[in-house]
Amino acid sequence: MDFKQVTKYLDDALIFGIKPSLTRINKILELMDHPQKETDYIHIVGTNGKTSTTIMLAAILRKMGYRSAYHISPHIDSYAERIWLDGSLITEEDFTLAFEKMYPYIEKVNELDLGGPITQFEIITALTFMIARDEGIEVMVQEAGMGGRWDATNAAYSCAAGLTGVSLEHTEILGDTIEEITSEKVEVIKKGARAVTISGDGKVREIFMEKSRSMDAEYYILDKDFSISGEKQLGISGWEVDIDGIYGKYKGIRLPLLGDYQPLNLALAVALAELYMDIKGRKPDPGILKGSLSGIYVRGRFEIMGKDPMVIFDASHNPEGMEKFCQTVEKYFPESKKTIIFAVLSDKDYRRMIREVAAVADRLILTSSGSGRSLELEKLKEEVVRIVDKEQKDKVFSPEIYAIDTVENSLNYALKISGTSDIICITGSITNLEHLDKEMLGKL
Repeated sequence: MDFKQVTKYLDDALIFGIKPSLTRINKILELMDHPQKETDYIHIVGTNGKTSTTIMLAAILRKMGYRSAYHISPHIDSYAERIWLDGSLITEEDFTLAFEKMYPYIEKVNELDLGGPITQFEIITALTFMIARDEGIEVMVQEAGMGGRWDATNAAYSCAAGLTGVSLEHTEILGDTIEEITSEKVEVIKKGARAVTISGDGKVREIFMEKSRSMDAEYYILDKDFSISGEKQLGISGWEVDIDGIYGKYKGIRLPLLGDYQPLNLALAVALAELYMDIKGRKPDPGILKGSLSGIYVRGRFEIMGKDPMVIFDASHNPEGMEKFCQTVEKYFPESKKTIIFAVLSDKDYRRMIREVAAVADRLILTSSGSGRSLELEKLKEEVVRIVDKEQKDKVFSPEIYAIDTVENSLNYALKISGTSDIICITGSITNLEHLDKEMLGKL
């Protein structure tokens, strides 16, 4: 097989959908002699902030001397983006070799018909466990795909778990209320483990504490057991953050990521690093921690892709994320004329997202990402016009509205009509970059 064939196989496996069960992942791991038992795991769950926290934590642990790795999802361009091994993403060649090694076990599980074929996410998660074992990884930070209880990543024992914020998402699977969704996510907290949350929601915290107590797990809460003691914004260079941790104080941590929410994600990453190192009988070195994130890079999280004019890609795909994205845009570029290219998936709460994005846009270009799940452009336009017309009566906002068939054509048009002091943002879904021409992106 080559990487293109592996990619096609995994793309095709997406049709098997999401099946809330650990039966298939547990079976394939059993057939593979339980690779997940050879590595330490730290689990990150929540609605927003999981990917950034996961990447930060893996980078911190590596700087502290551990052979660390991470597993994130989804990807933008390549499945190889999902697995980082001790300083670099896995190569497409190594990803392919690992898949070939695991493929006979996929076939065996499918022959058993354990509620249908093994799903795409289950395959990638099992592959990640195998790669971590084969590469001699000491600790892997893994981002949950959806929820927690039935997520394939929950097949491993995690010695520590981190919970970001919780908002309504995937309600058809996880539940219709914050309480139900939180209850699904906290199921990753294992017996005797350590657990941390940065959520400020009282109901979320109560469920988090209840689950931790029931599992005899030590638990830690932001602004009670650890806190952000200072933060300094460094413009588009990011942040300098002081953290009073669980066991120590850490001054002047440089964080080269934009967004008001990133210091919170950093606080969670630092607390989890402290807990993991405590399990191993060590403490983080404040001097090393200070510069541990200097080279960190998170695709699609307020990512600056061009500067003349400024072009920003952000993967915010739910109301909470869109609200934070819009706040960041207003904070960093209050005087700039804003052109926002917006495409959204049809299974999201897009009406609330539209209101957020329309309120900050001077020009709003509506489009489709090309994903089969993308909201039909005509439907999106209808919703935007309805919402904007309603708000115009109260003079709340009134952006210029355009509808263009693809993200790429939308970006080309935005570049033509924007001045050098304007900003262009592409947001609404992580799928919005998938079909953009890489040559074009390279010229921004």
